[in-house]
Amino acid sequence: MKTTKQKRLFMLVPVWLLLFGLLLWAGTASAGWNDFTVSTEGKGIAVYSSSSGSTKVGILYNGYHNGLSLEETNGRYECDLTVDYSVWVNQERAESLKPQWTAKMENDEYEALVDSWEKNRPCNMFMAEIVKDDTPVYSSPRHKHVTVRHKKGTLLLVCGEFGDDYYVDERAEGFVSKDAVRKVSDLKADQIHNAYEDDSLPVQTLYASETEPVYLVASAGVYGDDSKVFRYTANENVRVLRDLGDWVQLTGGGFVEKRFLDPDGAHSYPTAWVKCDGKLDRLNLRRYANTDYTAEVKLCSGVPVHVITQTEKWAVVFVTGPNGGYNETGCVMKEYLSFDGKDVKNNGTTQVRLKEDHVYKRENVIPAGTLLTVIGVFPSSSSHSDSTEHYLCETEDGRYIDIWGSGILEPVNTETGIFAKVSSAVRMRTEPDPEAEVLHQVKAKTKVEVLLRGEIWTIVKYKDKIGYMMSRYLSFP
Repeated sequence: MKTTKQKRLFMLVPVWLLLFGLLLWAGTASAGWNDFTVSTEGKGIAVYSSSSGSTKVGILYNGYHNGLSLEETNGRYECDLTVDYSVWVNQERAESLKPQWTAKMENDEYEALVDSWEKNRPCNMFMAEIVKDDTPVYSSPRHKHVTVRHKKGTLLLVCGEFGDDYYVDERAEGFVSKDAVRKVSDLKADQIHNAYEDDSLPVQTLYASETEPVYLVASAGVYGDDSKVFRYTANENVRVLRDLGDWVQLTGGGFVEKRFLDPDGAHSYPTAWVKCDGKLDRLNLRRYANTDYTAEVKLCSGVPVHVITQTEKWAVVFVTGPNGGYNETGCVMKEYLSFDGKDVKNNGTTQVRLKEDHVYKRENVIPAGTLLTVIGVFPSSSSHSDSTEHYLCETEDGRYIDIWGSGILEPVNTETGIFAKVSSAVRMRTEPDPEAEVLHQVKAKTKVEVLLRGEIWTIVKYKDKIGYMMSRYLSFP
């Protein structure tokens, strides 16, 4: 499996800029990984399905670069290829042609040797073109889980072969059927890092802004259900590598809708609204389309989201204010979205007031007394009482901001008519602090009125007093 660090890279920077921007190898292992580059006599290096080396599953071509697990078994290291497929390689054989430093070498001598090897090392990788529309990329030749589907004409970087499949390594890394592609050009080792580049192509403008960002994604037209996207929030100079109808593949390997290259085109994404059964329910926006992933933020019912793409069960969306501000991208389950807003029965947002000055993005201060609307909460890293609340709020001028701090927001409305049931005896306190004064000792099964639901502390009203109870002791409707 890919590490959490590797998965996050899909959201932070274009993957194709990262894969070959690293050093080709590391002299010593670091941070749990040891980089290696395939450079052998012949076509490449054999890979195996287990450390025993009993079952050969494929070959990685000369020129391929990746990282190895530090745990050596039977002379082999585990090599992560895709999300759910790992293989084992012999690092010594994979790097058999790499120059070795000896104690007799001067630094300049060794650097010259490495430079010469870099320029002339063998490479069997090549660029290929998709020849069939709707061609799937699989996460594994065995499991056939489709990550994305490509349009005819899409260019891919082929890095190895596994039976009837090629292994491709770019934004939508994985495996494609050999009969779905044709070779376009062979590559030299020094061409791999810029395989998708072509400086002879004309420069065009990609039109984007903070409120109407443009998302660079992993395939043309048919997205996968992973949030493999990269966001532009300002105009960007780009070059079009392939025209794929309503979509284009840019140099660098990513894809955007062609309308974003037209200054007069429609530059917004369709809007949907969060649809929760109860007013206090919240929709998890996750980094990937999998319920095993924790939420990046939890959105209140009625909050608008902008739909980048959708599959059968999931939608890739982004959230930002009408006038910009905080921006979050991720995946939500489609069943909790309304695409016309008509079936949204509950507005789960809460109007609040700042009790004290709040520093926002260091240089900005939001003064005490400012009115805000809580539209979501960020999940807590801990269930302990000393954890800090983290809210997503909308300002009166339509910008989204995140507010850190427990007890700095107070609800404007002190009568909501929404009640939670106390699941076990709990103390109601004057502040969100386990040492604060106790207002009431509340028995289990008692109902309290909810004024603002937090991840750690919830502001409640009970017997005409307003105070704080720990959220984990409340059962919300």
